[in-house]
Parts: sequence; C-alpha cells; structure tokens
Amino acid sequence: MSKFTLTQTLAMRMKISFFSLLFLCVLFSTQAQKVKPRFKELSFKSLEHFQDAPSNWKIIGAVLSGYADTTLNTAKGNGILFNDFTNSIKYQPGHHIVSKLQHGDVLLDFDFMIPKGSNSGIYLQSRYEVQINDSWGVRLPTFSDMGGIYERWKNEKGYEGSAPLTNAGFAPGLWQHMEISFQAPRFDANGKKITSAKFNYVRLNGVTIHENIIVSGPTRSPAFENESAYGPLMIQGDHGQIAIKNFKYAPQDELNVSLSDIQYAYFEKSAKTPEEADKTKPTSAGKTNALDGRLASARDKYFLQFEGKINVPSKDTYTFSMLHTGDGSLEIDGKKVIEPNWTWIGAEPLTGNIDLDAGTHRFKIWINKDVNWAPPGFSLYVEKPNSKAFALHTPASMPDRTPAPLVEVKAIGNPEIIRSFMYHNNKKLTHVLSVGDPSQIHYAYDLLQGGMLKIWKGNFLNATDMWYERGEPQTSAPLGASIDLVGNCPVYDKTATKDSIADYQYKGYEISAKGHPTFKYQFKKISVEDQIVPNESGRGLIRTLSVTGEGKDKVWIRIAQGSNITPLGNGIYAVDDQKYFVQVGSSVYPNIETYLDQRVLILPAKEKIQYQLIW
Repeated sequence: MSKFTLTQTLAMRMKISFFSLLFLCVLFSTQAQKVKPRFKELSFKSLEHFQDAPSNWKIIGAVLSGYADTTLNTAKGNGILFNDFTNSIKYQPGHHIVSKLQHGDVLLDFDFMIPKGSNSGIYLQSRYEVQINDSWGVRLPTFSDMGGIYERWKNEKGYEGSAPLTNAGFAPGLWQHMEISFQAPRFDANGKKITSAKFNYVRLNGVTIHENIIVSGPTRSPAFENESAYGPLMIQGDHGQIAIKNFKYAPQDELNVSLSDIQYAYFEKSAKTPEEADKTKPTSAGKTNALDGRLASARDKYFLQFEGKINVPSKDTYTFSMLHTGDGSLEIDGKKVIEPNWTWIGAEPLTGNIDLDAGTHRFKIWINKDVNWAPPGFSLYVEKPNSKAFALHTPASMPDRTPAPLVEVKAIGNPEIIRSFMYHNNKKLTHVLSVGDPSQIHYAYDLLQGGMLKIWKGNFLNATDMWYERGEPQTSAPLGASIDLVGNCPVYDKTATKDSIADYQYKGYEISAKGHPTFKYQFKKISVEDQIVPNESGRGLIRTLSVTGEGKDKVWIRIAQGSNITPLGNGIYAVDDQKYFVQVGSSVYPNIETYLDQRVLILPAKEKIQYQLIW
C-alpha cells in the first residue's frame, strides 16, 4: 500500500467532464421563486376518498419488509393504503383503485414501498402512467422500470414511452419518495385538443428523472381511451403489492392577472428613490401596454418606474418576485410588497407577499440600475398558493442568459476521491471526502469524526459550486439519490451526553491497490482503520473497522443510528423507519440501545467488525 496526502490524491485522481446538453440553473435561474403549495392530503384513515374500492385494497397501520422478501408484512391500524395483491388477481380487470378526486394540472407528493419483484403504477387522470416497479440494481432503465413513463399501445405494438434519466430507485422493502408535476391536456371551445398532456417533472428520491415529457395520448391500459381536461387518479392493483402513505396533492390553477392604465417614466441617471429621480424632467415618459425593461434605452445609470392598476381574480395571499440589476421596489395600494433592495441578474429574485381582495389595486414599481458589470433586464412574476407563476412583464424584458454548465466528476475505471465542503443536515461541513466507484456505489465521509455522511448510487459528484467561475459556495453534492446517515464516529461512548470529536484524531488514509481509501484515526488510546468498499452485487457497501489498542475491550462500535431500528432476521436491520438496511453476519447479535433520544445498533469493539449498508 502507498500513502498519499489529500492534496496529492486530489491532484492525481481528479477527472472533470463538462456536459453541453445538461445544465444547472442554480446560479442563473430566471424563474420566480415558488410559493409553497397548499398541499391537501388524502387521509388514509379509511377508503372514503376512492370510488367503490376493490376488496384487494385495504387501510393498514404499519408495514415491514426485507430487501429479499416478496411480500410486505402488515399490521392493523390506519395511515397507509395497501394493495393486498395475490396471484389470483394478476392481470385481472377490476382491481385498480380510483380516486373521487378529479384533477387537471396537479402536483403529487407521496411515499411508497414495494416488495421484491412487485409492479404497480400511478395513472394521472387514470390515463398516463408513471411506472412503479422493482428495478433495484438496473443500470440502464427503460420506460418499464422504476419511474418510467409507460409506453402507448396500438395494434398490439408499443410505441413512445420515456425511460427515466437514471435509476434513482432504492431497494425493495424501503420507503421511497416520488414527486410529480403534471399538466393536463388543453382543449379549444369545440373540445378539440390543442395541447397534449405533459409531465413537467418527475422526481424519485430527490432526483429529477423526467423533465418536460409530452405524452400524445393515454399510455397502455388506461381507464379511459379518450382525453379530458379533468380525470381521477388511478393506482394499478393487478400486478403486485404496494403500500402508500403521506399522499398529498396540490391543484395547479392557471392564474389570470391583468395590468391596465400603465404609465412609465425613464430617467438617464441613477437615483435612490422616486423622489430623487423626480427632481429632474424624465428622458421619456407616457403610457405603455406592458412592463418592459427595454423602455430604458441605456445599458447603465438609469432610473425606470411604472405605475398602474393590477386586477387579481380572487381574495388570497399573492407572492410577487422581481428580478433586475440595481435597487428596486414594488408597492401595491401604498404598501411595500418588495422593500427597496439591491440585487443583480444572476442572483435570487426579490420577493414579497401581500393579501389582496378580488378586483383592482394600484401598483408602483421602480428600478435604479447603477452598475455596469451586469446586464440590464427586468422581470416580475406573481403567484398564489396552488397556482403557477404568471409573468407580468413582456418576454423580451428579461434577456436570455446562458445557464451554468454541470461540472460532473465521474468515476470511470478507478475510484475517484474528491475533497470538498458539503452540506449535511443543513450544515456546511468543511472536511468531507467523497469516494466514487465505477460500480456506481458512492459515499461521503467526514474526516473530522470518521463518520459516513451520505451514501448514493448512479452518477457520482456535482462539483459545479466548487469549480464553476469563482466556485464561491465551494460545495459538492451527490448526483444520485442519496441517503443521509447520522455521520458520527463509530466508536461509541455510552456515557456521553452529546456527540463530541474531542477525543478523535484523524491520522490520514492509505490507498489500496484497487484505489479504495482506508481511513485511520485515534480515539483516546484506541487505533481504528476504516475501509468502505462496494459489495459484490453492486447494491451496497461493505464497511470493515479494525480496532486495536488499550481500552478497546471497554468500548462499543456503533454501526447504525436512527429514530428506530427493527430486526428483520438473518442479520438484517431496518434503520430510521426503513430508510436503509444494515446487515451483519447471521451469527452476530448486536445490541439495540437508546442514545440521545435515538436508537443505536452497537457491537463490542473486537479486532475486526464488518457489516453492510444496503439501499
């Protein structure tokens, strides 16, 4: 084995790829900040939200499963919708469940669990299916894999269908999370379809797997062959077991807001307030039909203001988002909605909320551009809960900007080791090492306490915020569906009242012949070597802790920590409400204890401890 410093390893092993077709818009978003949707929940206390639910659908209180189990084990209660599928109903009609809810444009947000080999699907408007399927370990998913938008069917042949961008699915037996933004088809006054249905996005376990996917008609096996502006949700029930909880929906209404009687004044000078600008005659002024930043003909050093009427359709809380370069402010009915503040094109927009009655209100906007290093431009969006953002400016008012390219670190051929800052539990950690493997199994490690922070599969690392332009945030992030671990030191002190790194001392790491690091650290007089490598199946990680030194017989090794830990048999434990699995040898029997209001899975500190993380 050869020893390297962090700097040497980073310099020797770093590979960067720039994608011209895949972009991040984090740094240069032109979209308005979104109002938090007013989600409504389908309460699974009973089946009251569904139309004549078939007998295979039940309400249960708990569900449990290992990754190799072909059925879900359930317990009585409520809060979870469960398809008690049996082979006798496989591919038989009449076993799907259909909501009483009729939806058009909608956001869906829910958790689900399936056992090994199971198959189901969510049909938007009972016509357009997002596939739910056990695709654990699939490298190149198709439309029929987890998260795929299913194919259409005609004359006994399939066509269209959209494969997910990546397999973001977890192991069977774990809770998974899906978010769907759906746009219903549009029809003219005569009922003729003028716009097809579209999935704005589908996110699985936090990863966007579809974006702007148009479906020209119902996918295979819909409840209705025709199309409509509204329709019920349908969940497939004749293919396999599925459990669903925390099912929320938010209608996404069209928001029709209008402006009228707009007056503008343009000054070719910089001014901090309208009163200061009005001390001189404007360069130009008059009526305008729309909010357009191009009414300021100068690129820099100008003051532009608008006044007029805004008409809103209903009494509600409205959020306004304004983007420009320089100082700016928005008033409605004499109230400051957006306080005078400075921003620039490329930053987050200025936002503010106001409660408005239905009808007409007076507005006043002013912008003072006083720098020449950023381009001019102006945008103003309005939205309310459960509506889409509505642009109040002309499209040409905000210039097109090139989004930041994704700076991706790939792990091809050999493991990749990248040092960076990284967010964990909303805190920026400064001594993080991310290790990517060609098997597409990756993890992030906190060198300050020897703790595993995150585990994920798929693509390796997003380094845009480290290396694009100034790299000011200096953070990296997983590109796959990640699971956050507790991230604390494995050496477990039962007497501690809080996690501390006072007794921890990092000693560097060594690289094996296959390119995997073995981390070394000292805990009091105990020496620990910590190696983490992908398992043979490529579906998890093997962690091996070698412990030596004085006092090791008096400490324990923490192999998991979470809100709950459930033994499933054969050395398998479900952690943190079935967030991931830990597996030890079938003849190894860890203790489960309470520590700082959580549960911990611990083993006595023998010379070598080995376990697997599976997800």
